[in-house]
Amino acid sequence: MNYFTPDVFRPSEKTLRLIKEFAHTYRVARMADNTCVSYCLN
Repeated sequence: MNYFTPDVFRPSEKTLRLIKEFAHTYRVARMADNTCVSYCLN
């Protein structure tokens, strides 16, 4: 089995940095009434 993606489908470094930055700052909080609120830290 081949688990590696071909070079054609690899995102650029700029795209990877953007994804990592968004993943680092995006948060979801569960409120007392069991609802979820999403927010982004700057």
